[in-house]
Amino acid sequence: MPLPRSAYFRLVEHQSKLNLPAYHADIPLVLFISFTRVAAGLALVSILFPPSVHRIGVALVFMGLGTLASVAHLRVPLRFMTMVRNNKSPLVWEVRLAGALTALLALHFLSLLGYLQPFEAVFPWITCILALLFLISTAWAYRFETHPAWKSSVLPIYYIVSACTVGLVFRAMYYSFVGLPLVFALLLVAEAFLLFLYGNHLRKTSPTALQQLLTGHEKRKFLAFLWATLLLPALLTLLLLVLGYNEEINVVMAISCFAGILIERILFFQVERPIYFLSFIENPNGKDRYWVRG
Repeated sequence: MPLPRSAYFRLVEHQSKLNLPAYHADIPLVLFISFTRVAAGLALVSILFPPSVHRIGVALVFMGLGTLASVAHLRVPLRFMTMVRNNKSPLVWEVRLAGALTALLALHFLSLLGYLQPFEAVFPWITCILALLFLISTAWAYRFETHPAWKSSVLPIYYIVSACTVGLVFRAMYYSFVGLPLVFALLLVAEAFLLFLYGNHLRKTSPTALQQLLTGHEKRKFLAFLWATLLLPALLTLLLLVLGYNEEINVVMAISCFAGILIERILFFQVERPIYFLSFIENPNGKDRYWVRG
């Protein structure tokens, strides 16, 4: 009678038969976070500009598109409300805050149309706070033990800066001011610095993922991300400094920033494949303990 196979080989065989969607970018989820990033950015910068029914309307449309994408992400869309009531998952708070932000943007939109006018001055501040909480939740919801590339305190800060950039770009398409190029430049420098910090995080916890970004299959996507997020906006900012306000430049910058967010989300889900307890070990350095591939 043959001896039974070890638990290790049975686990490896089981994993080889699985088809986990987390190994690839989930397009509805990519669209959800990308659309809501724009809406959150518009909500963040709303307190810096005069009220605008067009800006709030655009933010509301993007949140609506993001909501549809989040529902499409579910295997059984009709169980959306069941999922929202699940308090055990950190992903639920991302969805709940997205819903709260959508509701407040809708109320703010109605106030600008003449309804709920006594609360019109309060809505920008509430939506700004909800946008901050939502952006933090989009980073905190994916801090899984099996995905060390996603467990970084840099990500929520980067998402906030990225949202401010894209929100300001969309706002500048129909409202500009003299110091706009300088603000763009400062935000781009902040994004570049945060990406550098996140690169150090990958170097410590996920060197394989970082190698894929620099020299592997993800290199072209990574270069496209850098071009759309940093390089092209930097060149366009220089043009704004030389030429002054230009609507065509702002439109190109808005398209570039949104494309950068889309590529960022694709890379986020492809940069690190899930790893299991048999394939990673704890770093023995007691000062800075983290999980690395074994």
